[in-house]
Amino acid sequence: MKTEEGKFVPPILYYHRVDPDLSPHAGVTPDQFRSQLSILKQAGFQGTTLDFAMKNGHTDPVTGKKIVAITFDDGYQDNYRYAMPILQEFGFLATIFCLSGKIGGISDWTEDPIWKGHPLLDAPQMRELSSLGLEIGSHTRTHVDLSRLSSTDARDEIVHSKSDLEELLGVPVRSFCYPFGAYREETPTLVRSAGYSWGRSVTRRSLAPVVSSMLLPCRPVSGRMFLPRFLSWTLLTRITG
Repeated sequence: MKTEEGKFVPPILYYHRVDPDLSPHAGVTPDQFRSQLSILKQAGFQGTTLDFAMKNGHTDPVTGKKIVAITFDDGYQDNYRYAMPILQEFGFLATIFCLSGKIGGISDWTEDPIWKGHPLLDAPQMRELSSLGLEIGSHTRTHVDLSRLSSTDARDEIVHSKSDLEELLGVPVRSFCYPFGAYREETPTLVRSAGYSWGRSVTRRSLAPVVSSMLLPCRPVSGRMFLPRFLSWTLLTRITG
């Protein structure tokens, strides 16, 4: 699978939370996360950021290992407390998509008790993650459904979340992720015009030979059935090239 510009699209995994005590629908435990990264490493994969993965394609130019992008949605504090140390154990990196208008706040965009009220990364944590090589991407300012906004309001969420994060971190923000996976026909164009290089959707990887770099497909990860799913993903990657 390639983008319309001819870029190879490596496997992209997406997580939400990593915590010892949570619903399996909300994420994985630290032990499960460690086991999953171990499977990736034993299979010869290097876990890295979305930006690095998309720039380099199939293999890491330094190590020669196969590339897999690891991404997290929403920017929960448990990504810092639990996920980061485990990533470091394996020498992996990841992209965390954060909400520039809710830094240090809580997840308040839903009434679902599984997702509501969890603490989000604060500014010092985000700066530390960035300094360690993890990528901080944009998830809009407020986790709004972009398909329900006017063009003007959607553009505001997309553009200003980028500038907010760049001001905070002092580095370019190149990757974007759509809250709820929602967008209208024009939304990817707004993302591109805002200066992002990549947009990650929640669409599962398919057999389509060409995809938009603003709508990159991914694989959601839970604590269940990772190994057989991983084997099917790698097979699909070989089939689609």
